[in-house]
Amino acid sequence: MHTMENGEEIRVADMTDGHLQNTIALIKRRAEEGIKIEYGSPWPDPYYDFDILYGSQAEDHMGLRKYLNELHRRE
Repeated sequence: MHTMENGEEIRVADMTDGHLQNTIALIKRRAEEGIKIEYGSPWPDPYYDFDILYGSQAEDHMGLRKYLNELHRRE
């Protein structure tokens, strides 16, 4: 599934070619810039932390492979 900016979810297979290509480009740009991953727990011992992921780690976290697989399936 792909979550659009407005929060709506659609199947990756239902994305238009342009939307699919733009999503792949966006993931690659964000992976190069770095993405912040936040995590924590309010209970029983509250904590908060974050990591910054770059490159292939960021691409994996954002699910680049599923978009590339769909692009290759269409070609």
